[in-house]
Formats: sequence, structure tokens, C-alpha cells
Amino acid sequence: MKVELLYQVVDWIVTQLDERFSINDQVFDIFNVFDYTNADFLHAECGTINKFLYHYKSFQINTLNLSSEFSSIKATLELENNSQFKLELILNIVLNLPYAFPETTKILSIMLTLPVTTASNERFFSSLEGIKNFLRTSIGDERLNDLMVLGVEIEKANQINLNDAVDDFAKMKVRRYPLYQ
Repeated sequence: MKVELLYQVVDWIVTQLDERFSINDQVFDIFNVFDYTNADFLHAECGTINKFLYHYKSFQINTLNLSSEFSSIKATLELENNSQFKLELILNIVLNLPYAFPETTKILSIMLTLPVTTASNERFFSSLEGIKNFLRTSIGDERLNDLMVLGVEIEKANQINLNDAVDDFAKMKVRRYPLYQ
């Protein structure tokens, strides 16, 4: 009985991991282009690059320029006399000369900001759900956005000194007419 339950739980966990990470497989394949052991190492015409560029077409990455940049990076790497062309070395070359490699800089910037997991998205929606459950009223979009930011950034929100915040608001310009004169 316990073993069957364990197998069911493990199967469920594996299924969830497959679902969550299979969504981003095509996007994460871009890392293979910067892996020197891969056949597509700095190859601008490979299918991986084409899928990536299609997915991020709003960045308007020029494939012709990218191809020449990759050739230049390969030549620079060969001058380094290093048997292993690790991503760190490529990053140093490209990020030290961003005007020489603008298209590659765009790709590396996108790569470095890709979420590793969906945890941040789940935390965001979990915070939103908690806020909605707590209030249970209809509120405006601006207030909801502010509350969502507070819910997601709870550590920073807890560091705010409320007395100082009240004093700051009191020092602001008066925006209402005095009711009693």
C-alpha cells in the first residue's frame, strides 16, 4: 500500500516536471549554440537559432550580422589558445565589445534573463490569489497592482517603517481644501 502510494507520488512529480520544463525546451535549446561540444557551436544558420529568433522576433535580430559576429567570435576564441571555449569566455568577449557584437549581445541578454523555472510566475499568481481571497471585494486596477507588488515583494514591504512613511506623507503638499476654518 505504501509502496504504491510512493510510486503514484513520484510519477505525479515526474509528470509535473516534464510538463513545466517541456514548455520551454525549444527556448532553452539556444544554450547548445554556445556549447563548444555541440555540432551547432556558434552556427547562425542552425534550426535552434531559427526557432529562437522566431520566438523572440520582437528583438529584430539580423541573421546576416549574427553569422558574421559568430565567425568573429570563433576567430577570437581561436586566438585565445584555450582548448575549452566555455560560455564564460564567450560572455567576456561579447560583453566587453557590445558594439562589435550587438546581435550576439541581444541573444546573450535574452538567455541570461530566461527563467530557470516557473516558480516566480507561480509565486506571483499565488500572491494574487492570496490578495483576492483576503479582500473579497471589487477593487480598482491600480490598487490591485499596488497590492500585487507588495504581495510579491513581501520582504521589502516588511522593512518599511510605517511611522516614517506617515511622516513623509504629512510633509507632502496639501492636496485638499481645509473643511474647517
